[in-house]
Amino acid sequence: MVAFRDPNGIRPLVLGKRDIDENRTEYMVASESVALDTLGFDFLRDVAPGEAIYITEEGQLFTRQCADNPVSNPCLFEYVYFARPDSFIDKISVYSARVNMGTKLGEKIAREWEDLDIDVVIPIPETSCDIALEIARILGKPYRQGFVKNRYVGRTFIMPGQQLRRKSVRRKLNANRAGVPR
Repeated sequence: MVAFRDPNGIRPLVLGKRDIDENRTEYMVASESVALDTLGFDFLRDVAPGEAIYITEEGQLFTRQCADNPVSNPCLFEYVYFARPDSFIDKISVYSARVNMGTKLGEKIAREWEDLDIDVVIPIPETSCDIALEIARILGKPYRQGFVKNRYVGRTFIMPGQQLRRKSVRRKLNANRAGVPR
């Protein structure tokens, strides 16, 4: 097996292992640490930007830095949208990153929107829920589930074309009238 992380570290990559028996170990490479957790692998480390991992059929592990000047420029959308909250990316908890975003945004709203003419904080499920909950806490406003997500519709943000995205969002999200104060 060969795995490679891009030299700019845009997308995450983690390496894990588990012992099969006393003499054998198997390795796993995944884009999220949660994949290791759910399959019973121990997290070894984040794969460095520009690093290649080679695992032989016999289970020997080889690594090599393949980029001359690797840098770490992770994609913000990994923390905001793509990754599960129980994952870690480059030693940073996705959940903690989202709560921190909510804190910063809540403080900015409180600072710049002095009259706080806000009735309720409503997230767009599901990735913004942790952020919105923290914003509600900072502002002292109620948090409500104003939208319900249809789990059978895939990711809408990455669909090609605005018309398809708009149509998919209509199928994906439904207003929860009981969740909005009148």
